[in-house]
Amino acid sequence: MGQLIKLQDYISRYELNVYRYPTQFIRLKKQNWTKVKNELEQQMNDEELKQEFLDSIFSFQLKWASSTIRERSFVDEQFYYDSNLKYFLQRFPDTYLVLYKPIFLLKQAPVEVEIIIITPIETLCITFLEGDENSVFVGSKERFWIEKNGKSEKKVLSPLIGLNRTEKIVRQIYQLNEIDFPIRKVILNRTGIFDYPFVPYDVNLVDKREYEEWFQRMRGIVSPLKSIQMKAAHALLSHCHATFILRQ
Repeated sequence: MGQLIKLQDYISRYELNVYRYPTQFIRLKKQNWTKVKNELEQQMNDEELKQEFLDSIFSFQLKWASSTIRERSFVDEQFYYDSNLKYFLQRFPDTYLVLYKPIFLLKQAPVEVEIIIITPIETLCITFLEGDENSVFVGSKERFWIEKNGKSEKKVLSPLIGLNRTEKIVRQIYQLNEIDFPIRKVILNRTGIFDYPFVPYDVNLVDKREYEEWFQRMRGIVSPLKSIQMKAAHALLSHCHATFILRQ
């Protein structure tokens, strides 16, 4: 399971000590799996048991990403049903650190960005561009792309706008902290196709034709947490905005 180290502008335990909580999460996850198996193995099949476990850990992750011992943030209920958030947390390795639409505080101004995943080998800036089933997104350098489906066409805001802003912020923070760690931009479309012959060299378009291969490659990266990865996470979290109240 990917680890949710930051959710929008909610206070996160990982902000207190990003070097401690990722390993603690992995240990607690193993303990929880043993507990769930012992309690429910007689009542559920393997798939039901696994999903019950994943859902319980998902709720646990939202708690860690919105509270500390002394502070708490109020989580928008939509995140408990956010399929894309669950997708990254429930289907990727434990050593992937996820910042889900974090809000950075830059020059005293809050800036919301796209999804950031810090893996042991690189930082991924990810956004989704998905429309109707089998639709074709025609990309360009312009402000708007075109979504085609049969005879219908409509304009959609270019996903590169938010993605480039995200990458620029991450790169600036890394440079400020003298962190040399690869950054890659990814646009995901699991239901349709991209048509962009001259896509920028630093952007990875993943549509339904390449998705399964990309997904399995992402899941197949088996590596422990790396020191450069933790340093990168610490740098990003130190520039994130947090809105919270003190516990009573």
